[in-house]
Amino acid sequence: MLPRITPILLFCSALASAGELKLVSVFSDHAVLQAGDAAVFGKGHPGSKVSVKFGSSEASAIVGNNGKWKVALAGLKPSEEGKDLIVSAGEEVFTARDVIVGEVWIGSGQSNMAMTVGGCLPDAVKEAKSHARDNGLRFFTVAFTPKAEAMEDMPGVWKIAAPETVGSFSATAFFFGRDLRTNLKRPVGLINASIGATRAEAWGPAGMYDDIPEGKGWKEKEAAGIKGRAVMLEKLTERIASEKDKEVLAKLKLEALRCAPVWTNGPHMNWNGMIAPMVGYSVSGAIWYQGESNAGQPEAYKWVLGSMIKSWHKAWGQPFPFIIVQLPRFMARKPELAVEDTSWPKIRESMEWIADNVPGAMVSVNIDLGDEKDIHPKDKPQVGERLSAVALQRVYKTRNIGEAPRVVKAERQGDAWVLSYDRAVALKNDGKGFGLLGADGKWVFAKASAHGVHITVAAEGVKEPKEVRYAWANFPEVSVFSAGEDGLPAGPYRSGK
Repeated sequence: MLPRITPILLFCSALASAGELKLVSVFSDHAVLQAGDAAVFGKGHPGSKVSVKFGSSEASAIVGNNGKWKVALAGLKPSEEGKDLIVSAGEEVFTARDVIVGEVWIGSGQSNMAMTVGGCLPDAVKEAKSHARDNGLRFFTVAFTPKAEAMEDMPGVWKIAAPETVGSFSATAFFFGRDLRTNLKRPVGLINASIGATRAEAWGPAGMYDDIPEGKGWKEKEAAGIKGRAVMLEKLTERIASEKDKEVLAKLKLEALRCAPVWTNGPHMNWNGMIAPMVGYSVSGAIWYQGESNAGQPEAYKWVLGSMIKSWHKAWGQPFPFIIVQLPRFMARKPELAVEDTSWPKIRESMEWIADNVPGAMVSVNIDLGDEKDIHPKDKPQVGERLSAVALQRVYKTRNIGEAPRVVKAERQGDAWVLSYDRAVALKNDGKGFGLLGADGKWVFAKASAHGVHITVAAEGVKEPKEVRYAWANFPEVSVFSAGEDGLPAGPYRSGK
């Protein structure tokens, strides 16, 4: 933990109490505190009194026997006026300067959340950097720090959005936060904790699968994996010590690095180093862009990510909003198949299931976006803005529409299937993307027609089709959108599940 203390006070407090007053680094210069009741917490000398002052708000607490303390600054109003957050205990004083109040969100996941504004399409980068410094839009990027045990602090600093800083911000989080700020007219703070190629299992605490039937034996599997890497590392170390060939030695050292007992996909290790330290920091919610690394087990993702979200809620003590980016399109088209039965549509379906069954969870549909050959699509503005649209509808309730159209009923009528959506929809792209399962067990392409909230799907020569699917492919044809001005794409769908 790295408190910001003036040199003179640091000298005095070191004599008085050995510098025991500490706060997590997210409480630092340019921080954004959550509007409403904002928690402030840290460590100190057991039994000592800690006083917190922020403008006219004050609170105090007695440090517990475990050396921890926590207070709540009640009734904070959104404001861009920077103030000092002053925490004192005896002669020790911690000061975080230029702290403001607004909406705080955590952004987490793998490479598509980690991808920066600078990695977007050139026009998007140019547009993002064309705006003047915005004192009410701030970012805290957590450094890549997986750990074997839960940490008390994480490295990172708050930065204010400006032409010279936005390029290094998470693109998804930036465009999400900027759109929120534009619509809510209040400050927004984003905390980005993400690492490329990571699985959801690395982002939750140990024990998060203990009560899940499907997770039986998971703890033992994790322990075996860690032990296996440690054994392999020991053997490689012995070989490195005796190897004389420089080329072989270089390969052995590289292999040893890959076998480190602490790694970004190690069980719970990203939670330990990058999420656990900020548990309790008051937030409005979280946005999540991940799943590519779990796509090989799409059905399991329901309980893998579902349990992870619940574990975050349990740690924070409340089921805050958790908005999932449903994976956009990726991989080559296969026009010879009416409907692909592959992993990406299934994990998209699991994301939708989580949104329906896990408290606080929501989903943002992006099935019309994506890149056929690049797993890191560069069109991040739309991804961020769609996340914002969901938040504005579901969390802030400032707009009536934000979520994508959803199928609420599907039934076969004669030789056709009729899908009923939760609002009026329109067809684009000649109604492509639909498939029907015939009595012979083969899928065929189908034609669709839209009538208000209903879409009728039929195929010439197919009698009494067994099932219907829409956008059920890694990179599907997409045609269903909401009929209003928002024009949001409907997500993939299949009957019989």
